[in-house]
Amino acid sequence: MPLYVMISRPNAAGLHNLVQHPERLDEVRREIEALDAKVIHRYALPNNLSFMTVVEAGNNIEAFRLAVERVSTGRVETKIFPAMDLDLFARLLTQSTETTGPFRWQTSLWARAVRRLLRYDTVTRSVREYCKPLTIEGREHLNDLKGPAIFIGNHSSHMDMFVLFTALPERYRRRIAWGGAADRWFIKGRQGIKKQPWYFALTMNVFPVQRGGGRGALSYAEELLDRGWSLGIFPEGTRTTTGKMGKFRHGVSILALAKNVPVVPVWMEGLRAMRPKGTKEITPGPALARIGPPIHFAPGTTVPDATHTLTRTMERMREEIHHPHRVFPEPTMEPQRAAETAA
Repeated sequence: MPLYVMISRPNAAGLHNLVQHPERLDEVRREIEALDAKVIHRYALPNNLSFMTVVEAGNNIEAFRLAVERVSTGRVETKIFPAMDLDLFARLLTQSTETTGPFRWQTSLWARAVRRLLRYDTVTRSVREYCKPLTIEGREHLNDLKGPAIFIGNHSSHMDMFVLFTALPERYRRRIAWGGAADRWFIKGRQGIKKQPWYFALTMNVFPVQRGGGRGALSYAEELLDRGWSLGIFPEGTRTTTGKMGKFRHGVSILALAKNVPVVPVWMEGLRAMRPKGTKEITPGPALARIGPPIHFAPGTTVPDATHTLTRTMERMREEIHHPHRVFPEPTMEPQRAAETAA
């Protein structure tokens, strides 16, 4: 998700409140995250009595809403600025920011045949070389699954897509497409064949998704579901840097409810240690992919409730792996919460 830097300077009333109630610093974090943003870093700037907070937000509108909510307290002056990873900025200085795709040919018979021929070099070899061993659990949950589905996974490593793909039965491997950030994987003019947008489309059937693009960014994904293709999506939108699961975006819920397709949760363990965000080297190690039962949403389910159910389901799967001897209740659909809005 896009990064933003928020500079907040309390006024006299705000400073007095902080002195009297220092626990407000923790409350501010919770208030920010209640607005569908994720706090990455927080710093105090004592020289000018200000605070700097690095947050992830879905788009500029959500970031602006965050700043407005902070100002509305009447105790702080807030400014917010879009931010970008320095390595990505350096690459953008030497290339176009124009994106391309999706390519209509990537679901054609010839592209599917080429993709199958290249599978060992693009996927299987890496999984065999680095996942030692790879344990796949829960495939029996897919025995009765027919038609298109949306497969979701936790996102902690560049290996995630390869392992989730490997965990699927062959009938789904043949007809699955993956959403990828347009501003990272589909920029025109990148150097090297394996960094070209068409290469991702050909080898893994990846299609571009505009971050923070709203419902319009899902139009191609909806078309794929209509044509009987399944989707692989990481609802967190970006890889975790802490090991904790990030806040789910609403895209999966919007698609599942609009097209009445099931969502299959897959929890993957061990991949962050193998290749964490920010590194290029891969350290071999054990990996696990556990497939959960498909989730079918009842008619009338709201988008926030569906997203909440998916989040709770994945959290439960994680806890079952980390604490295998505990008994966990099945996740239930909870009433819509006022703090959540359908994006």
